[in-house]
Amino acid sequence: PIPYSFNYISNTEDGGSGSHQESGDGAGKVTGSYSVADLEGHNRVVEYVADENGFRATIRTNEPGTANINPADVIVESSAPEAAGAPTYSLGVATAPRVAQPARPSRTRYVLVPVTD
Repeated sequence: PIPYSFNYISNTEDGGSGSHQESGDGAGKVTGSYSVADLEGHNRVVEYVADENGFRATIRTNEPGTANINPADVIVESSAPEAAGAPTYSLGVATAPRVAQPARPSRTRYVLVPVTD
């Protein structure tokens, strides 16, 4: 592997922001972080390491419905108010795939016009 690094900061369409930075040392270790913020003041920062010991992440957030629980090799540090309810998840209902319809023929007509001086 070749050592690398990148970073960027961007604004989202809804007025929030996000950023990401990552670097690899060329020997298989990758470290990085990314963050997202919305206009309501909710923030999430994820710092991560991936190496011979696997992937490990620390998440710092104030998003409603989060708690200080640590599944797998992820550390979650939540500062969300206690009154916020836990998020609920649904698998949803499976729908049939949509089949693309053929494009309608164009009604545009092109006419060659000679150029004169």
